[in-house]
Amino acid sequence: MPRSRNRSATVSLLAAALLLLGGAFSASGAETTSEPIAAAAGASTVGPIDHAVGVQHFQFARGKDRPLPTTVWYPTRGSARRIKGRVQGDAEPLPGRHPLIVWSHGFYSNPQMQEGMTKFLAEAGYVVVAAAYPFTKKDTPKFNKYDVPNQSLDASFVITQMLRPGNPLADSIDTDRMAAVGHSGGGTTTDGLFTVHRDPRLKAGIIFAGRPAGAYQGSPVPLLFIHGDKDPVVAYEQGRTSYGAAPWPKAFLTIIGGEHGAGTNDPERGHHQAMATLLDFLTWALDGDDTARLRLSGDATLDGVTRFESVGIYSTSSTTTTTSTTATTAPATMKPSLEPVAAG
Repeated sequence: MPRSRNRSATVSLLAAALLLLGGAFSASGAETTSEPIAAAAGASTVGPIDHAVGVQHFQFARGKDRPLPTTVWYPTRGSARRIKGRVQGDAEPLPGRHPLIVWSHGFYSNPQMQEGMTKFLAEAGYVVVAAAYPFTKKDTPKFNKYDVPNQSLDASFVITQMLRPGNPLADSIDTDRMAAVGHSGGGTTTDGLFTVHRDPRLKAGIIFAGRPAGAYQGSPVPLLFIHGDKDPVVAYEQGRTSYGAAPWPKAFLTIIGGEHGAGTNDPERGHHQAMATLLDFLTWALDGDDTARLRLSGDATLDGVTRFESVGIYSTSSTTTTTSTTATTAPATMKPSLEPVAAG
């Protein structure tokens, strides 16, 4: 039976849930805009985005020259709303096992700069693990953009460290529900986890403004790509190349007119649609929640702001593209196949 954690049963307006972010998400290359943000069309239900959040810090290292200071945000007892979104250091984890997300930051950034996103995911019930990569993080004395392939190995290493017996959060992680998410250089790092440095433990991937890292390999898993079509840092066409090459169930959310931080910064156009799509996608991919799958297109799409398309999610052989606020419908009994499908 799908482990939906009752996300679909909790009724809440997405816009209200997003207010719990507790601050704008900072990412390299992101620019803000004063343009008003509309709530995601069709987004009438989201999961319980109201867990209080604990945080712990770990000093991992993959060799002497690869220190990986790691921050972990996780759900704890209480309500984020009641404590006004404050993060609680070393708080006791919420009982039970929760899905894990390994989060990868972009160039000249670090996990703390992206706490708006990581805390939002922890409030939604995820254990979010984020390392500061040694040669692309903010203030590194030896910046090296060519180190990105090694970051995929770092991300896998950090997952392994989190699962080791004796780690205080190991018993809070559901090893059958793990995903990778990243932005910019972190998006390319995430792509690497499904290509050149495939980690078979991961069951889903979400890539914000990333570059192709290689050929997809291993068992099929769903992938979601989110990219602004006016990105001056990582060309939109690079995200499209990755999407076209992926042979598995996949979706692509275009932020129309969006630049490099599209879908991530709180005041940016497409932010609400991106967050709704991200939550729907993870709930479907990790929990098998068909209701979340059927919400995807409607939550993702707002005329003039976002465009959504998919292959192998609403059927095993067709491509679906939407630009209106009307969701593409499919029979509630339809289950996605994870066999390779034709790229589109």
